[in-house]
Amino acid sequence: MTALARSHHSSLSFTVFAWICVLHALVVLLVWAGEFYIGMAMISGRTWLALAWLWLAWPFALSLHPAGTRKRVILPVVIGIILLAPCVGSIFLFTVWALERLAA
Repeated sequence: MTALARSHHSSLSFTVFAWICVLHALVVLLVWAGEFYIGMAMISGRTWLALAWLWLAWPFALSLHPAGTRKRVILPVVIGIILLAPCVGSIFLFTVWALERLAA
């Protein structure tokens, strides 16, 4: 594989990862909105909480990617944060609830 092909492949894989990062945040938001606004329980609260916390791996994964420059990492991470912003209170409360249940 030539250096140009390797660079294109790395850039393409970064773009795919960036889209998955944004889609992950969107799924967390849609499940949260479905539960709290529509009353449609798609997954359990603990599963949603784990999914929400797992989103935090994306900024690290994107920044460690060979094609991940600071400019390229910032855009999907900021979009993800904006999508997750309405859920932050629920994530905090569910985390406290889950930790209290573990301690009991």
